[in-house]
Amino acid sequence: MKWIIRLLLRVIAILLISYLTDLILFDTTNPQQKFLIATIFAIALSLLNTFIKPIFSLLAFPITFLTLGLFQLVINTVIVLLAVKLVAGIGVNGFLSAFLFSILFSAISWAIEQIA
Repeated sequence: MKWIIRLLLRVIAILLISYLTDLILFDTTNPQQKFLIATIFAIALSLLNTFIKPIFSLLAFPITFLTLGLFQLVINTVIVLLAVKLVAGIGVNGFLSAFLFSILFSAISWAIEQIA
């Protein structure tokens, strides 16, 4: 039950970021379809963060160590770009948009973890 609440809060965060900024774009204007796409995108992000991100983090440990952890932001951006490629109906304008989205979404996800 707790996982579903966190997922819904992340979906709301994705929708909020898309309404307030142009960092993430939907192919539709229908609110129900946007919610469905955002839900699938949030699930994809969760799965990629669970299974793929640890592998990337392990492989990139030397670079992450040398950059004092800042390379982790690049790994988060790559995860967002992978999720965008996997989910139809959602897109980003480029690496910088994905980078800024990943920072905003990580901050909101961290707050969700603290609250829920």
